[in-house]
Amino acid sequence: MAVTINGTTRLFGVIGDPIAQARTPGAINPIFAARGADIACVPLHVPSANLATAWAGLRAMPNLVGFGITLPHKQQALDLCDSLDPVAARVGAVNLVRREADGSLRGYQFDGAGFVRGLRTAGIAIGGRSCLMVGAGGAAVAIAFALAEAGIAEIVIANRTRDKAEALAAKLNTDLGRHLARAGDARPQAGQLVVNATSLGLADRDPLPLDPALLQQGMTMAEVIAQPEVTALLKAAEAHGVEIHSGLRMIAGQVGAIADHICALWG
Repeated sequence: MAVTINGTTRLFGVIGDPIAQARTPGAINPIFAARGADIACVPLHVPSANLATAWAGLRAMPNLVGFGITLPHKQQALDLCDSLDPVAARVGAVNLVRREADGSLRGYQFDGAGFVRGLRTAGIAIGGRSCLMVGAGGAAVAIAFALAEAGIAEIVIANRTRDKAEALAAKLNTDLGRHLARAGDARPQAGQLVVNATSLGLADRDPLPLDPALLQQGMTMAEVIAQPEVTALLKAAEAHGVEIHSGLRMIAGQVGAIADHICALWG
């Protein structure tokens, strides 16, 4: 369904650096159109050094109803929001900002819920399974909490900075009140759900976040990167007979929830 733009159209942005990989506009605009919501989503390239300046400009635009947030702004955005939804506060990262009825900007978090919904839609098992999470940034935190709530049995966190992995494991264990997570190496074990929650794979020149020779049948290799749809890591995993799961499914899992949230106030 075509998106019609006119003087009454409200805007919904997606900010990131880079932004060319963003799939949200293409996924969410048809949902807005199908619901008869006069809202259009556009990508906004905002370098990290200019985030506060851009934020002030977005705040000053009353016909901008909110914006999605992608790498690398998800954690820096916390201090720029006027208020935080409890899930965003617990995760420590924001991936949606909605303009509330009073004009304030409130931060929300749908990364984890979208990732789990994508796995379930694809019929991939979660409950009772071990997970190797590569990365400890904003997306990793959100996904780890969501997987814990979905019944994952163990989360091993591997990160280039070991201290960051240990801090995330401690946060998960403390907040959940049980020993679920630990820091470890990027060495997949039999039957694991392996998640690349880093930005490695966005560019062709990026190194792989783990050695694909360690992947084997019975594992699932999942990405948070949606562009390219099949990353170099997923191609390598598939060549080893491993079940693969594109980051596009995470996007699909969360855009419906985000559209619901925006349309509930501005649709």
